[in-house]
Amino acid sequence: MTKPPRASRLLRYYLFRTRRLSRRQLGTLQDWKMRVVFWIGALMVGLVTVGFAWVAELCAEAFAEMERHSSLWPVLITPLGMLATVFVMRRTGAESQGSGIPQVLVVLKQRYHWLRPTFLSFRVIVMKFALTCMGLLCGASIGREGPSVHMGAAMMYSVGQVGRLHQKYVDNALIVAGGAAGVSAAFNAPLAGIVFAIEELSGSFEQRTSGTLILAIILSGVVVLAIAGHYSFFGHPQGALDITQDWLAIGVTGLVCGLLGGAFSRLLITGSRFLAPYGRKHPYRVVLLCALVLVLLGLVTGGMTYGSGYEQARHLLSGDADGDWSFPLAKMAATLVSYFTGIPGGLFSPSLAAGAGVGNVIGGLFPDSSVVGVTLVAMAAFLAGVIQRPITSFVIVMELTGNRHDILLPLMAGAFVAAAVAKLVWVRPLYDSLAERLQEGEGMALDRARVVSTESGPADERGRGGGQ
Repeated sequence: MTKPPRASRLLRYYLFRTRRLSRRQLGTLQDWKMRVVFWIGALMVGLVTVGFAWVAELCAEAFAEMERHSSLWPVLITPLGMLATVFVMRRTGAESQGSGIPQVLVVLKQRYHWLRPTFLSFRVIVMKFALTCMGLLCGASIGREGPSVHMGAAMMYSVGQVGRLHQKYVDNALIVAGGAAGVSAAFNAPLAGIVFAIEELSGSFEQRTSGTLILAIILSGVVVLAIAGHYSFFGHPQGALDITQDWLAIGVTGLVCGLLGGAFSRLLITGSRFLAPYGRKHPYRVVLLCALVLVLLGLVTGGMTYGSGYEQARHLLSGDADGDWSFPLAKMAATLVSYFTGIPGGLFSPSLAAGAGVGNVIGGLFPDSSVVGVTLVAMAAFLAGVIQRPITSFVIVMELTGNRHDILLPLMAGAFVAAAVAKLVWVRPLYDSLAERLQEGEGMALDRARVVSTESGPADERGRGGGQ
């Protein structure tokens, strides 16, 4: 048998090598399927978060308008609204209650991966959306960022299930990407979403999907940018600090905010544990009591403690309002009692508002330093003291105030000092503590539900998971 000509052999070898190189460069069909799922999921997270933000703002404005019409309206609306919210939540399943970030952390753990269809379902997205808006409509001191994380994780995971991506590392990456995309879209801050994915959810951050994950986070931010336009929540407040000259103001701010943030976390965890037995026996009595405390705080502060706190923080940053200790302390208390009810809602926005109040007071003690600059540092520091995630905290404040890089070093310093001081009051990061409480307090019930689900089918899992 004669060999083919040398030129023919070289051509075949070239075509073979080119085909292999192209396949390696372009990726397999499964690789492209994974990318498409991530991209579609990110776009859907962006759309859902934009709609959620729009409806939530309408609800918050509706309550504020009622409260401006008469300060006595909340005496009726707030208790009835919270009771109705908890009633609907208990009837539809407890997996939608609370912030949502602890649920995401729990399902990322291998032991509870079987809860993903329950905690990350389309039904959870709908209920989280509706119940958080109901809470804002009745004046609860809650934010929408925590629910956005939960809805983003649930949306991305659900899209992955539709696309039949069942690899363990892909499922984890989908959940992390969805939660981080929720932060990115909620704040219109893609960098904050990336940092949140690494800092808060780093235990499941996979090297194999990190590039696709980051692109998904950015895509969700692009959707928000395309629909809502370029904006920063707090505008572009003018106030600079020099870390070499204003180091004392920055240090005092970090110290005070760290102590207050750690105390807030401690009160939230211990208060939840203390009220848990009473909440199981008499859930509506606990909700009514918390609602009445919330109304009392609102009456004492002239309505400043209702809602997420964005408006109050914006006024403090613009210099339209002079702060005192009554606002940040009352805002902390209002956020605590709102969380004790179990209604869906986040802690980021109320923490930023309370931090703005603290910073406005501390800034007045240092006449040679910018009050607005100290207020910005306090916002990052208080949030870092609460969640003990300093990088996420100062990046969020930087992006919410127009990417002010000239104040980056003071923000970093305040956040790191506050996170370190907060550990003296409460050792564990807040969301890790809440996830542990969810596992400890509900662990036996969750394991029983797993046994029942294996015997009776997945339908029996519905509504058995819960926790804040």
